Amino acid sequence: MKIEKVLDAHLKESFYRVTHPSGLDIFIYPKAGYTKKFAYFMTKYGALYNQFTNEKGESFSLPLGVAHFLEHKIFEDEEKDIFQEFSKLGASVNAYTNYASTVYYFNTVKDFEPALKLLVDFVLTPHLTEENVEKEKGIITQEIKMYDDDPDWRAYFNGLKTLYQKHPMGEDIAGTEASVKGTTLEDLNRAYDHFYSPRNMALLVAGDVDADEMIAYIDGILPEAFLKKKSSGRLVLDEEPLSPGSSETNMAMGIPTPIFNFFIKGPGAALTPEDYKASIVRRIALEYLFGKGSAFFNTAYEEGLLNSTFGYEYSYGQGYSYLAFGGESSDPRRMTAGIQSTLEAFDREGMDAASFMRIKRKILGRNISAFNSIQTIANNFIGHYIKGVDIFDGMKMVEGITMEEVEKSLGLTLKDRTVLSVVR
Repeated sequence: MKIEKVLDAHLKESFYRVTHPSGLDIFIYPKAGYTKKFAYFMTKYGALYNQFTNEKGESFSLPLGVAHFLEHKIFEDEEKDIFQEFSKLGASVNAYTNYASTVYYFNTVKDFEPALKLLVDFVLTPHLTEENVEKEKGIITQEIKMYDDDPDWRAYFNGLKTLYQKHPMGEDIAGTEASVKGTTLEDLNRAYDHFYSPRNMALLVAGDVDADEMIAYIDGILPEAFLKKKSSGRLVLDEEPLSPGSSETNMAMGIPTPIFNFFIKGPGAALTPEDYKASIVRRIALEYLFGKGSAFFNTAYEEGLLNSTFGYEYSYGQGYSYLAFGGESSDPRRMTAGIQSTLEAFDREGMDAASFMRIKRKILGRNISAFNSIQTIANNFIGHYIKGVDIFDGMKMVEGITMEEVEKSLGLTLKDRTVLSVVR
């Protein structure tokens, strides 16, 4: 077992990276003096993985939403209620599925080791049957309908569905009612067998713990059958055209003010340190151009075109990237025109040095303060891990970013690569 201590001398923070012989990544983040402890058990398997190959070269195709469906069923147990078992230990447990991963986690102030064993046990010993799979389909379809009734979600997701023609980013994480109804026990078992394996998973413990003792404890509770698993799935993506399916999508719902989302489609990215740094660079540019202190925001606010719901983001992952802007607006088309002209002006004029340094210091300060919260540390740690970097890398990257890099970061051709999604 390889154990490495990773230290950031500037932050005076450290964690332990453990490469288990089975291939499982284990991370221990000691944080003395904190009462709560957190554990995150995750797999690099999310909603993108509808098509994949295994180590034997076999190809598989699964219905939309299987990763999310499987997350639901992992909590199933024939003899006990998993949530109640954690509650008896004074622990709070939950899970989530996104496009790249599925994460199971809990926090507690006492009985941490029994709760950690319970987490490992229920994730690694699923109880999947034809009967409980069929029972879950109604629950998930109700969840899908609930999101369908949310106008903010509809504005965003309708845009993504239009933006991507072949890439699964254009599909709901939960799938569709039809894909859920068509999901079988065989589908769930196939996904579990390929992606819930040591080489595809990671376990993080954060809190006031002794690293050596915790590493030994974890090594002792990992089931032998899990440690012997060698299977793994490799994502397969169809080639995605750079142009969206169309430039606009509209729908009507019972809301007083229109909600819009404006997307600009970027090239396919990957989960590498280089792509992570590029995301930070673009976020600096976006804050300069569209943050609450920007000329764009103040002008649009004074003209009554936006309110506090306005937001923006750069999102990327395996085979996709895009810029997104959205919120409530009485005139979505004017907002879109303003966003486009602001981006075009930035390509010509760049930014001033004072603003660059101010935003850079703001981001650094935000990152430093995040290390005061053990929950934020744990959340950020997992988020960084999925992106292919560790939690200290982001700080180092921000410090090294230049103004020239930021000025070149949004050089996107707007023609034929945008989608305006409006809920009226």
